[in-house]
Amino acid sequence: MDKARSIFILVALLGGAGAGAACNRTPAEQQQQAVEAQTEANAKINDAQREASEKTAEVRKDVNDKAAEVRKDYDKIVTEGNDKIAAAKQDARETAANAQANANETIRDANRGVVAADDNLRTWGQEKIDGLNNRIDETRVKAEKAKPEVKAEVEKGLQDVQTKRDAIVTEFAALDTKSEKTVDKFKDRVDTEIDRLKDRVDRLERRL
Repeated sequence: MDKARSIFILVALLGGAGAGAACNRTPAEQQQQAVEAQTEANAKINDAQREASEKTAEVRKDVNDKAAEVRKDYDKIVTEGNDKIAAAKQDARETAANAQANANETIRDANRGVVAADDNLRTWGQEKIDGLNNRIDETRVKAEKAKPEVKAEVEKGLQDVQTKRDAIVTEFAALDTKSEKTVDKFKDRVDTEIDRLKDRVDRLERRL
């Protein structure tokens, strides 16, 4: 008998022995083997599912962390942008208020000739009007930083003060300075009226 044939016979015998062993198992043993195989498969399935869940959780956490970082950067950019916009608007309002105050000074200079013909009365009256105008301008500049509703209320009050101021200026222009008694009486009334208007401006300023 040659070597190749001997190997073939050995394999056949071993195979037959294995099959025989399987055939010799009892039904209970075969059932137990099936249960063990399923248990082993379940364990591997559970391990695979657990590993997949862990990886999924890691990926989701990474995504959420990156998304939170992006949102934080976005919120920061939006906040900075809004702050810059608010600052620009505030600068514009203050610039406009200062420009108007300067324009008012120019207008006052141009209108000084209509206050009165008498030099002494003109000087006195101009000081009174200028003092009131300065308080109006200061309050208007401060009002630019106030809340819109407060600013509107203060502006309305200042407009009323200016109307009364303009009426005084008109009276100066029409005043007959030839009568000293008339001038003195007029100055007393204007003095009282200017002080009353300044008090009104002070009350408006306290609203800011």
